[in-house]
Amino acid sequence: MRAFILLKPEVVQRNLIGKIICFIEDKGLKIVGLKMITATREQIEELYEGHKASAHYGVLINCCLDGPVVAITVESPLGIDSAELLKDLQGKHDIAGTVRFYFSSHPSRGVLHCSSPGDGHRESSIFFSLAEINNYTKVLDQWIIANQHDVITTL
Repeated sequence: MRAFILLKPEVVQRNLIGKIICFIEDKGLKIVGLKMITATREQIEELYEGHKASAHYGVLINCCLDGPVVAITVESPLGIDSAELLKDLQGKHDIAGTVRFYFSSHPSRGVLHCSSPGDGHRESSIFFSLAEINNYTKVLDQWIIANQHDVITTL
């Protein structure tokens, strides 16, 4: 299943794009869409439509409009919702091994947005057309799927 990640302007300014992409790939996620853009207010408001009631909504929107962002669409080769894997990737500022632990400049500032389970297709479509999503097979994906099946059948 598809999930969406937005690397915020702070990531671009601090030269962290490549480091965070390494975290994404190390989780076994397949990047099927990747681009740097200057997001519009409408795109960011649509992305965070579920947060309108939050006291920090305005700050959140403005933070994402401070400069270019990197939009990323990912898929999991195992057919599970990639957003579940993203929760561990994003994490909290006090959990070692997460993006927030290593890269957030303050506990209240997230450097990336990760879609919640079930929201990946909707959020991805805000930033990517269907023609911009690359459908391809990786040999490694087939190996992971085959080995996952072997492990399950031998337990």
